Amino acid sequence: MRRYAVVLSGLVLFAAGFVCGHLNTAVPSMLNAQQDNAAELSHDVLTAYSKARKAVADLNDTFIATGLSTSAMSDINYFSVSVGGIDVHRDLEEGRGVDPETFAALYAFEDQVANGRKERVFQQFGVDVSQHLDRDEHGRIRYKKKVVQLYSTERLNQLFKRREELRILSSNK
Repeated sequence: MRRYAVVLSGLVLFAAGFVCGHLNTAVPSMLNAQQDNAAELSHDVLTAYSKARKAVADLNDTFIATGLSTSAMSDINYFSVSVGGIDVHRDLEEGRGVDPETFAALYAFEDQVANGRKERVFQQFGVDVSQHLDRDEHGRIRYKKKVVQLYSTERLNQLFKRREELRILSSNK
């Protein structure tokens, strides 16, 4: 009789677990994205960020002045600065891919409705670039009717190698 009670209680527990498991999947769970709170950053962190941003901006200006870099965005392209400069305009014109930061910025457009028509607004790009941007029927961003792609892995590896060389050369100074 004791063995019968043990088996019965095991089956009851199994059945209860089975039912609870199926009930949990029937009710959709709510997921919320965690919000970043910039107010929690300390004064020291914000001061260090300000200094780093100024240094990167100065380096970016140097690359642009020496012809090593062009930017399609209105703000600093940190990836370009980290690899010693990229000619983003030439890359867009030739349709051979763009760096990861430019690629991400292209897809960070904003939809606006104007005159009853939905429009893509590329806020981070100047008029000279944004006037040539549109989207194809698959949602891919195009520049002058050519789909914009990320650099090839070979090109990215070249840039990462150049970044490492810059790190080594600059640490010897």
